[in-house]
Amino acid sequence: MELLPLAADTPHFRAATDLYGTIHGEPVEAVRERFRTHTEREGYRGFVAIGTSGHVVGFTYGHVSRTGQQYHDRLRAAVTDETYTRWLTDAFELVELGVEASQRRTGLGSALHDELFGGVGRATGVLTTESENAPARAFYEGHGWGVIHEPFHVADTEMAVYGRDLN
Repeated sequence: MELLPLAADTPHFRAATDLYGTIHGEPVEAVRERFRTHTEREGYRGFVAIGTSGHVVGFTYGHVSRTGQQYHDRLRAAVTDETYTRWLTDAFELVELGVEASQRRTGLGSALHDELFGGVGRATGVLTTESENAPARAFYEGHGWGVIHEPFHVADTEMAVYGRDLN
């Protein structure tokens, strides 16, 4: 397994967005535009995992969380001032982490997670996952993340907001 940078408008970028679309059942063009926008944000870091067959089997990316970004501002409106100050004023946001179904529980998700957070230079990390997604919750909790706010509603989906100290 090889981890490579996830850069916009490359073959690996297209493969990662295709994989996201497969995992989440979303139209690929909308996914590509959202991913591309995020690559332009402060502190962007992204990686793809290349399997033995040479194709993308996993991806992750994130960026610094700032006022003016939709996710950041929605979280700000949902959490207490204390939670905001503690978790969102110097945060790196894990936006996406996805692994092809056949590669789950092989350590690939952990490798992507750890690579993403290597050298981030922020005090905290934040992410959201669906409240009912027990495997994802167990994964993040096993990597030192804890719930900082729940429920957090995104469209019709109930989410859990996780935080982790990075220092």
